[in-house]
Amino acid sequence: MIEITIDELVMRGLSPKDSHAAADALEARLAELARGGDRGGEGDPTSDGDVTPRDEAFRRTPSVVAPATEPAALGEAVAVAVWGAVSSGGRR
Repeated sequence: MIEITIDELVMRGLSPKDSHAAADALEARLAELARGGDRGGEGDPTSDGDVTPRDEAFRRTPSVVAPATEPAALGEAVAVAVWGAVSSGGRR
């Protein structure tokens, strides 16, 4: 079982409605990635998606830039960044 907790999700420039849509897309895409579905191509952090044990209790991911006019695309981009950080694709 994988549990990922996002303590803070800051979305600047989005309306509350769009923020919720982006958060919903993030949750859906992250769940899909955790199930092992729809891996990206070479160079995509989701392409090597095995989760390895970690010693740290938290990890800060880099900022994600995506069009604010597409909340779902923003949520999906954040999901890919988070998954890349926790999967072996985000190995340090």
